[in-house]
Amino acid sequence: MWTVKYKPKKLDELVGNKTAVEALRNFDWKKPLILHGGIGIGKTVVVEAIALEKNFEIVELDDTNMEQALSIGETSSLYGNRKLILIENVDTAADIKKVTTFLEKTKNPTVLTTADFKSKRLKTIKNMCFEVQLRRPQAATIANHLKEICRKESITAEEGVLLTIANNSKGDLRVAITDLETTAKDRKHIREKDLEVLYQRDVEGDIYKALSVIYSGKDINEVVESTWDLNEEPKNVIYWIEENTPNVIQEPIPLSNAFHFLSKADVFLGRIMRRQYWGFLRYANALMTAGVNASKEKVRYAMYRFPSYFMKMGSSKGDRNMADNIGEKMKARIHASKKTIAKEDIPMFRILLKKGKIDAENLTQEYQLSEEEIAYIGES
Repeated sequence: MWTVKYKPKKLDELVGNKTAVEALRNFDWKKPLILHGGIGIGKTVVVEAIALEKNFEIVELDDTNMEQALSIGETSSLYGNRKLILIENVDTAADIKKVTTFLEKTKNPTVLTTADFKSKRLKTIKNMCFEVQLRRPQAATIANHLKEICRKESITAEEGVLLTIANNSKGDLRVAITDLETTAKDRKHIREKDLEVLYQRDVEGDIYKALSVIYSGKDINEVVESTWDLNEEPKNVIYWIEENTPNVIQEPIPLSNAFHFLSKADVFLGRIMRRQYWGFLRYANALMTAGVNASKEKVRYAMYRFPSYFMKMGSSKGDRNMADNIGEKMKARIHASKKTIAKEDIPMFRILLKKGKIDAENLTQEYQLSEEEIAYIGES
């Protein structure tokens, strides 16, 4: 993946944020550093670049190991490197006083990140830290970075193509690089019409925004309303939330609570389908959005993933079509529905063929099956 291949390894390789980079380069680490900026802006990438440049070993602190924070912060790494203590999304820490106590006593360089710098919980911490704000790079800056990637990959692009990709990313460099890689696949020259492959990503962009609000939103009304304008059926939205929740909410109890609410939402969606009463949607929507939001204690940033359920359904579409065609030919003779034939009869014929109880040629003639259809039945 190009997002990994071209990930910054030092501060000079960071895109945009010249003021922030200069501040970080001159930082003396005599006090903790707090990095703040929007979700997905690249705070963790900046921390990793600092660690590589300074030969620090990153050690993460969170609610699960905060009790051991002082001993962790006062020792060197196993390899003798200086530790860089990282506390991500510090505004969501369960016990902010423990974080404050740690900052007062730690001897190692420490970085805190937050997407909610205005949080009242950070009042004391902000006074203890050196602040650096990260801003989303301008589209022209991103386009220049994409141009450099194209040069390294021996790819050319029509005028305006890279700027279009940059504009569509809305300041998210990783999205821009991913879109460039997607567009450039199997091509050495990118044209304007090649960007059609990104239209699906633009549609998905709305669900990505909704997920960000569901997991990180502070206003419960905004969380509930995050899915109202999506051009997606509720049953599809719940697949998106189900797929991504384990990557964002990783503590066992909050994760269990989140899936409790998702299961309740699924019950109401089932009632909607059975009774065709859409009044239940108000309950399903609140459970899958506000319920999940209320379950979290700490949110970890993760790239949102396309639901694996949809990919499995897509990959099995050919099989379903084949089974449907076979069922259409068999149903009159077997006196069963295509669905029953696919579920019960085709597996039975498969076993009988494998054990030599029936002959493939006779089966082909009896039901007028094609070579592909008999091969499908006979596959192990």
